[in-house]
Amino acid sequence: MSGFKGVWLVAARELRERGRSKAYLISSVFTIVLLLGAIFVPALIGGDSTTHEIGLVGEGGQELVAAAAELAEQRAEGEPAEQFETHVFDSVEEAESALNEGTIDVAVVDGTELLTRGAGFFGGSSADSRLQESAATVRIQDLVVENAEAAEVLNLLASEPLEVRILGDASEEEQAIRGAIAFGGLILMYMAVLTYGTWMLSGVTEEKTNRVVEVLLSTLKPWQIFAGKLVGIGLLGVGQMAALIVIALVALRLNDSIDLPALPLDSVVALIGWFILGFLLYATLFGAAGSLVSRMEDAQNAAAPLSILAVIGYLFSFTALGDPGGPVAVVGTFIPFTAPYVAPIRLAFGEIGGWEMALSVLVTIATIVLMVRLAGRVYSGGLLRFGSRVKWSEAFRTGA
Repeated sequence: MSGFKGVWLVAARELRERGRSKAYLISSVFTIVLLLGAIFVPALIGGDSTTHEIGLVGEGGQELVAAAAELAEQRAEGEPAEQFETHVFDSVEEAESALNEGTIDVAVVDGTELLTRGAGFFGGSSADSRLQESAATVRIQDLVVENAEAAEVLNLLASEPLEVRILGDASEEEQAIRGAIAFGGLILMYMAVLTYGTWMLSGVTEEKTNRVVEVLLSTLKPWQIFAGKLVGIGLLGVGQMAALIVIALVALRLNDSIDLPALPLDSVVALIGWFILGFLLYATLFGAAGSLVSRMEDAQNAAAPLSILAVIGYLFSFTALGDPGGPVAVVGTFIPFTAPYVAPIRLAFGEIGGWEMALSVLVTIATIVLMVRLAGRVYSGGLLRFGSRVKWSEAFRTGA
């Protein structure tokens, strides 16, 4: 059987068997329930109405605010409705000053323009969204009175009636957002390394314990089995993590008490890329550790050094959060086992050069390639050794 075909057969088996297992499904549902509870329960317990401070400049804004309040009351259906407090300003400059000071959340100019401090991930804050909805409602009512064509109504529904203008230099806000991404990415990276690394560890150990691996070895080479498990578990892990992130973003957007900021694209892309590299690096070693033992009880002991390695990377990242341009963060950028934690943080704070990021990626990829070869040899050397735990050196020496 050709190499890549064998790899895909094992990966497909992992996706099928592990993806529909009770443990995987229950853990996914449980995590989603906890995530949604953390987002929605505080708002439900609070029960207070949300008050939006709206600045008005010129004519036309009061009508939009009245329409927004009416829509909010209809949507509430007996629950505390959103409230809209208005502040009238004589000039746009006064409204901008109040917006910068935080006195108002948003300002409407002449009923046609919306001034805000920043757009949300899905199109703005809840106040922005409510005013856009009310503007669309008012315009549609006008079009109906004028007997406008259906195409005009459809065009209005597909666009935002109010022109949005974001004020000033958002560097401080963006810096805070990048810090949040860095911290959130750090937590996700640590969870992913331990969670999906453990999947790889337990998967290899289970197949060795119940002798399934002997059947697989009759038609496949050890490296095909190892690579297939790595690909299959990796796809499941990335899929689960992506689903959780999407669900969280949608839930946050639906929860009007929380405004989502615009996310810097470079930080998000870097976080995804390092998430994949970090998984490949650690899961490779966890898989090799699983081949050294014959009982699940011994699996965690075999992987203990790898867990310590992950914790060290975690500690490096906290130092990088405090001083992203410091010597510890710089050194951690070029150590393969700490780079997945440190490099995204330094990028989020703008404290890493392009050549540093490129070199860090290359060093990590080269280490992954080397670890795959070494782990594959350890895997083949320990796979058919039953009984007592096999030493790393012994498995490497006897491996193919």
